[in-house]
Amino acid sequence: PGIKVVSPDNEVKSPFDINVQFESRGGNKIDPASVKVIYLKSPNVDLTSRVKPGIKESGIDFSKAEAPPGEHQIKITVKDAEGRESSSVMTINVVKQ
Repeated sequence: PGIKVVSPDNEVKSPFDINVQFESRGGNKIDPASVKVIYLKSPNVDLTSRVKPGIKESGIDFSKAEAPPGEHQIKITVKDAEGRESSSVMTINVVKQ
């Protein structure tokens, strides 16, 4: 499956909206239960449960996400009904208000 980050743009102020679209390949359905959202730091932080209300087959639509100022990398992983997996890393630069 394809993963397309619609928003946020590279620089945002907190809180911000997250909009990610999933694109099925070969007519296979996206498995929303397979979606994982991980904050890449040491150690990694699993954000999946926090954004779960916004996860759908079509993508992630989550409003009012909050993060401290700085650069943050979020890895999104998704599988289709046949178990094929894709992942994408989005970088969010949160600027001070």
